[in-house]
Amino acid sequence: MIKMPLKDRKAPLPHPRNGFMFDACIPTTYADVHMYAKTMKERGIKPEIEIYHPGQYWVLQDLIRGGAIDPPYIVQFVMGFQTSSFATPANVLAMINELPPNSIFAVIGVGAFQNAMNVMGIIMGGHVRVGMEDNIYYKKGEKVKSNAQVVARVKRIAEELNRDIATVAQAREMLGLPPRPKV
Repeated sequence: MIKMPLKDRKAPLPHPRNGFMFDACIPTTYADVHMYAKTMKERGIKPEIEIYHPGQYWVLQDLIRGGAIDPPYIVQFVMGFQTSSFATPANVLAMINELPPNSIFAVIGVGAFQNAMNVMGIIMGGHVRVGMEDNIYYKKGEKVKSNAQVVARVKRIAEELNRDIATVAQAREMLGLPPRPKV
């Protein structure tokens, strides 16, 4: 059994608590996933499919076969989380090789893996996700001041690697979304 230790959350942070061993699993069935996808499709929401490990491609393929999602498929690889693939170049390449046609991919690195996985995603022609949800440190020993700080860094890295940054309109077009959100 794998458990994850969560450290004390001390004041002045909101909701202080003592540390504990986190031991949980959120069971989600194929029927649940199809219901979520159907509801999103009915509401005009384009889902992103987060893949934590290659076995989850079975779920993605099932959604595609069932017509529950439409291309382009937005797939995010979550690397370095306690139940995901290890954050290595070989594992990112393996995940990319399994992508169905008409897919757009992004790479997420959790914690200390964020920078390396962002660069890997950029180099491999994909996209990235950054922010304090995945990593609260800008660098070792220095906490992130804002999401804007890490967005600016990854933008600079992408530009240095000759990757253009999409405008909002370009991003919406790539994702197969209408020019303006439906209200």
